[in-house]
Amino acid sequence: MAFTDAQWLFIIIFGINFTLIIDRAHNTYNPYDTYNAWKGKRHALNRLLLSWLLLYILPLLNFAVFYIILSFNNVSIETSISGAIKIVLIGLLPFFEFGYYRIFESILYLSPNTFYSESEQNEILAKDKDEFTAHFIPGILYVIATAILFIILILF
Repeated sequence: MAFTDAQWLFIIIFGINFTLIIDRAHNTYNPYDTYNAWKGKRHALNRLLLSWLLLYILPLLNFAVFYIILSFNNVSIETSISGAIKIVLIGLLPFFEFGYYRIFESILYLSPNTFYSESEQNEILAKDKDEFTAHFIPGILYVIATAILFIILILF
C-alpha cells in the first residue's frame, strides 16, 4: 500500500508530537511507574492505566481515524496556494495529541489522591494545585479544533 503525500506528512508530524508528549509526561508526572504498579501500589497502577488510555490508546485511535479518512479522500498537495494551505492544515492535525495530554494533566489535578501518594503530590503536583479547568478546557479545545481543521481539510 502506497502512502499519499498527505498521509506521510501526517504520520511524520504525529510521530514527532507523540514522542514529545510521551517524553514530557514521563519527565513531569512519572505515569509509567510499572515497577510500583507491578508491586501493587494503587497510585502507580491508576496513573499507568490513565496514561495508557489518554496518552496511547485515544491518540492512536484518533490518529487511525484521521489516517483512514485521509486515505479515502484523495487529499493531494500541489505546488500552489491551496497546496500550501493543505500542508498547514495537515501539519496542525496532530495537535490533538496535546489535547489528550492536557486532559491527562487535568485528571491528575482533579483527583490527586487517586494517582499520587501525599509525598508524591507535594513533589510532583505542588506547583499547580487545583488546576483542573486550566488543563481540561484547553485539552478539549485542542481535540475539537483539530477535528474542525480535519473537516475543513477534507472539504477544501
